[in-house]
Amino acid sequence: MFSIVSLLSCFFVPILAAHSSADEPPFFQSGEYNAGEYGKYVTQNFITANVTVPRLNVNRPFTNCDDGSYLFIAPRGEVANSSVCILDASGSLVWCTSDFPGQAYNLQVQEYRGQKYLTYWAGNNSLGHGIGKYYMLDQHYELFRAVDAAGNMSADLHSFDITPEGTAVLTVYDMVFTDLAKHFRKPTVSSPSIRQAGIKMPGLPPLRPGRPSNTPPDTGWIWDSLFQEIDLETGELLFQWRASDHYSFGESYDPLRVATEQKPWDWFHINSVEKDAAGNYLVSARHMRCIAYISGEDGRVLWQVGGRANSFKEKSAGRATNYIGQHDAHWVPGSNTSITFFDNRGDWTYHTEQKSMGTRIELNFDDMSATLGKHYAHEKNVYSVSQGSYQTLPNGHVVLGYGNNGVMTEFDEDGNILCDAYFEPSKDWTSGNVQSYRNMKFNWTGMPKTSPSLELHEGALYMSWLGSTETDGWLLLHSSSSNGSFKELLSFPKAGFETRYEFEEDVQVREFVKIGALNKDGHLMAISYPVSIGDRATVAANVTYPPEAGEFDDLEDDYEADEVLELEETLEDLEVLIAFALLAGISTFLVCWLFLGLRMFRPLRTLKHRLLGFCDDFSKSRVAQVYYAASTQTAQRLSALLVSVSGGRRWMYRSLEADDEHELSASSSEFSGGPP
Repeated sequence: MFSIVSLLSCFFVPILAAHSSADEPPFFQSGEYNAGEYGKYVTQNFITANVTVPRLNVNRPFTNCDDGSYLFIAPRGEVANSSVCILDASGSLVWCTSDFPGQAYNLQVQEYRGQKYLTYWAGNNSLGHGIGKYYMLDQHYELFRAVDAAGNMSADLHSFDITPEGTAVLTVYDMVFTDLAKHFRKPTVSSPSIRQAGIKMPGLPPLRPGRPSNTPPDTGWIWDSLFQEIDLETGELLFQWRASDHYSFGESYDPLRVATEQKPWDWFHINSVEKDAAGNYLVSARHMRCIAYISGEDGRVLWQVGGRANSFKEKSAGRATNYIGQHDAHWVPGSNTSITFFDNRGDWTYHTEQKSMGTRIELNFDDMSATLGKHYAHEKNVYSVSQGSYQTLPNGHVVLGYGNNGVMTEFDEDGNILCDAYFEPSKDWTSGNVQSYRNMKFNWTGMPKTSPSLELHEGALYMSWLGSTETDGWLLLHSSSSNGSFKELLSFPKAGFETRYEFEEDVQVREFVKIGALNKDGHLMAISYPVSIGDRATVAANVTYPPEAGEFDDLEDDYEADEVLELEETLEDLEVLIAFALLAGISTFLVCWLFLGLRMFRPLRTLKHRLLGFCDDFSKSRVAQVYYAASTQTAQRLSALLVSVSGGRRWMYRSLEADDEHELSASSSEFSGGPP
């Protein structure tokens, strides 16, 4: 078994290895990058991991905003292959995969029953919404659950929110053949106190029909927007809301051109839903240009901000209630009066200004008014015609993802840009070449069950452990055979995602090597498979190891080392506890002796006197008397038992007859050696 002390000390030995990061560093304010001179989607590959990840062009490093969290993006587009990736603050890879069907959206970290999970959607996105599933991966990157919508429908890509109650709220699109003329004529079914009961709100625009100038068909196909709340454990449908049950088609801002089965009319376009502590739902509708508050009891529209049936008086010259194509609406954490969202400021048919921004608005329910709280705008006036995200961090900072542009930016509370990076040349913005539906930051602990990867390439060793957030250094082990005893050689810090090590001349190494992943405390977490370095070995197989080399031959798997270390730590804790108890006992004795002297033994003398009855002769003491009495009683009982077995049952025996006495006498004489 290897030496624990040797292993821990190995982490702190002087660095002997010529090691460096094999990662290609991010660009920094590169004009050539933005001009597309390195390509439409600049990526990097690795020796030890079969993944392709974006190479960032950093304007303001995210290391300036390093709060211990990671960057979560899901690149895809006309030239970018779809993937979901986690990067650290420097832009180095942590984890990435393209192992899913179709396209991927909406990579986040969410909590379910006290555990953190990666969640993302994957499926067919060709219709402007999604037909697919949501996937939940645990901290080992293993599939925990694939979540679909209820009622034989498919989960949409736009929104998937896990609630504290263990349910999930997700968006759904349903293709329906309907009476278009009837839905244009019907009044909206919403809060009667504000919208349809005849109560006039000062400053509210009148309800205007959204019917296009050309004559639409009386019947046709639509994409109806729904959201569902389901039980994640059972898949049971708990609540469902359908837009056409509560809104008139006349409120839509999307022109009705066709409504065929091949191309249904997407009149509402739900793109986010969030359940609040009151049990109601906050919904963003892109083609209605509004954010609506839906009753969790009966689905009524309690109020909406923006849109043709806006419920609030505008107090900021239109900046609080007029927006176009918005996404990702949420309550500010801990508030029920502040709402945030990504305001695209345009859609595929209309825009006011080519500048998207994050927006926070304040609602006053006493006078039903809305006020602009803050705009968060990029200095380069990034304009995203679709998608986008707004995230409020625990420290109050705001992270914007620019949807169909590969841009991610972090602002302080006052709207100043702190960190900013591109994964698409700026000249190609709005092209759709590189997109990411939402770009966000989360804390995450990744603990893969795979082994670290080790490869020999062009004379150097390359090592990585895809998905591990805890690896802080590497321990190099060597042996003369692939299944032999591996010994410690040297250790060095991790550098980037993929670390490169080139052997120096003074390092004596055997033919087979492994790499062990060390955490920040120097504990061994996992070990790679062996790799032969061939003629680069400098120690012959018959040369013995130095006595200080640690043993690793008894490792049955990659995790035994960590289990042994945990056992050692437990034993050390037990030793400390015993030592503390002993020290406490000695301290108590000394304190008592200091203050009481011989008086501290008085209880012992009292006990002695009680036992001996104040008699120096033990045989006359109470203890002896009790002992003797008990012994006498026991002897009497044994005697009675013997009597009952022998003398008390004389029928078991008979008296000796004359012949018997003669035989007994003869036997006795023979035994004694006398005459017959």
